[in-house]
Amino acid sequence: MTTPEQRRARHDAEQSAARAEIRDQTLDRYLARRPKAFAADGAVRTEIRHWMDNFLAGSHASLLLRGEPGTGKTWHLWKIGELLIRRGWFGRFYLVSDFDFKAAADRPVDREKLRTWAEAPLLALDDLGASQLYPWTVDAIAQLIDTRWQNQLPTLISTNLPTLDPLGPRTKSRFADGGSTSAEFTGTDYRRTHA
Repeated sequence: MTTPEQRRARHDAEQSAARAEIRDQTLDRYLARRPKAFAADGAVRTEIRHWMDNFLAGSHASLLLRGEPGTGKTWHLWKIGELLIRRGWFGRFYLVSDFDFKAAADRPVDREKLRTWAEAPLLALDDLGASQLYPWTVDAIAQLIDTRWQNQLPTLISTNLPTLDPLGPRTKSRFADGGSTSAEFTGTDYRRTHA
């Protein structure tokens, strides 16, 4: 005959094992989706680790990664998703390229995809502004950022733009609200030095 404490301990152990199995399956699916070019191991920058700690503690602050091409911005976005899952976060994380965003925001507008991104617990817009920003693209970005800001959902942006000015004052203001973190990436193009 088992005691209530033993039953509780067994239940807790089973729950812990189930959570670990779900985490492992989620991580496997995420890593299978990650492009091979971003699979290399490496150190995550301190300010990005702090942002992750705050996010896991309930912060809705956004994250801006700004710098020249090939300095590690996209690698960090993929690594953030991996590390959050490893730490037990199971939310939906969408990493959307500039090209994919423009394809959804262009005519005909893919409203369902834009709504999915607007409602995701975590959204990364990668290489934002890497190609020409058309007025309707800027408007779509503004609407997306505004919706996420209103619902206190953090947005991650990586960009080669020196400032967010081309996205308009409304987007810039919304994105900066809530103690958002900015990380500047400098140095030589990693892809050129490892070619």
